[in-house]
Amino acid sequence: MSDIVADLLRLSEDPNADPRSRRRQTMDRLVQALLAMADSEFGPEDAQSRQSILHLTTIIRDMTERIAEADDATFSAIVREAAMLIRSLERRRADAARFTVH
Repeated sequence: MSDIVADLLRLSEDPNADPRSRRRQTMDRLVQALLAMADSEFGPEDAQSRQSILHLTTIIRDMTERIAEADDATFSAIVREAAMLIRSLERRRADAARFTVH
């Protein structure tokens, strides 16, 4: 999943895209990454974690336009926090996997 963080932080593939479009694409990637984590990485015993992620994605979707229009410092802070969230979820999953009997 580390590639999701790198993908999230990567700017738009389109060099002609305006900053708002690149920011919207970044937020779309964030939502996709979180939804993928919620769908694939949390079992029934982690229902609360899954619900929290789904709630967060709803908030991000609702605020994508405002986030895209934020100043550079605010947008960067949001992306950094999102990357830290994804990394911590990845670590939590990896730690839990060590104690899971297959």
